[in-house]
Amino acid sequence: MSELQERISPQERISPSEVKSPARRQLLGLCAAVCGATVASAIYKPAQADLAATLEKLFNLDGIVLNFAFELEELESDFFIRASSTKGFRLLTGQEQTFINNAANQDMAHFNDLKALRAKYSYRDDGNYESPNQSSSRRPRTFSYPSLNTREDLLKAALDIKENVLFTYHGAVGLVRNKEILGAAASIAGVEGRHVAVLREMLALDPVPAPFEGAITAQVAGRKFSRYGVQGGAPR
Repeated sequence: MSELQERISPQERISPSEVKSPARRQLLGLCAAVCGATVASAIYKPAQADLAATLEKLFNLDGIVLNFAFELEELESDFFIRASSTKGFRLLTGQEQTFINNAANQDMAHFNDLKALRAKYSYRDDGNYESPNQSSSRRPRTFSYPSLNTREDLLKAALDIKENVLFTYHGAVGLVRNKEILGAAASIAGVEGRHVAVLREMLALDPVPAPFEGAITAQVAGRKFSRYGVQGGAPR
């Protein structure tokens, strides 16, 4: 492993103000709204109970989270597959190239797992991953990446994507109700964490830094991934 001393630039780092534990205040607000809807359905007239049931459905974020995760896995698999044909990839050691190829395969497996979950629960998107139950068809993705002509360029871009994906999963798990979707997200997050640790070691960084278990909100994630052409996440 190279003993490179260069670190990720400030622009590529996740600032402390953006990294935080899951937004409990928002989660408590959702719980209060859902609980209120449940109580209302037991007290009010049938028409009012129907309205309460509708409100409860509006706070089900499983489809939105699943669709966003699906696009992130598509981004990751696309990046690592395309990275293997770059000049930067050819400058990696054999062991490092093996890791990049394995990461591509694992991300593609995650993509297919989430694709199956979307089909199982009929979560579809309208082309921008902000609606869970729309058309099953979607326009082709066009992701864009910075220059990957050097070893450092490739590894820094890979770390930026992987680290932000990991923190996005951490930030979203508290919003998921469906146990199967939650289990899939937790499993994928574990793999993402291992990928982050390996990439940080390749760049001669602390493989397990203090904010390793941090989380970012959907709004922050949306801004960070928009640079790669990702359309999902909360409205921005």
